[in-house]
Amino acid sequence: MTNRLTGGCLCEAVRYVCSAPPVRTVHCYCKDCRKIGGTGHATHTVFPEEAFEVSGRVTEFVKNADSGNSIERRFCPQCGSAIFHTREGLEGFVVVRASSLDDPESVRPELAVFVSRAVSWDHVDRGLVCHEEMLPPSK
Repeated sequence: MTNRLTGGCLCEAVRYVCSAPPVRTVHCYCKDCRKIGGTGHATHTVFPEEAFEVSGRVTEFVKNADSGNSIERRFCPQCGSAIFHTREGLEGFVVVRASSLDDPESVRPELAVFVSRAVSWDHVDRGLVCHEEMLPPSK
């Protein structure tokens, strides 16, 4: 994997560069991820915040997750593409929608969360490390 990944929205009004390798890539089957993406799950790639640069205007939508932590989702105000989010409890990191990467093949999911909430028609890859709900808290 290259140390520089790029991506952006559908209309290309928003672009970003990630200049460090991803920390982790995760499938999420929670209701919020399904609704914001319009599909059965979302795939997120986590990058250090200091390695992430965005150009173009983004709109923000803030909502509390099941954990009670605030998630600040950013999307393109022109085409509506979900691009990235930041969240309480994960300070110092940016969570990029893997589908917004120019080369989504450059990342590979390692684990899946909220698999207990997966819809029947969206296959869960049990070859990944699967968590029925969110990741257990770090100690």
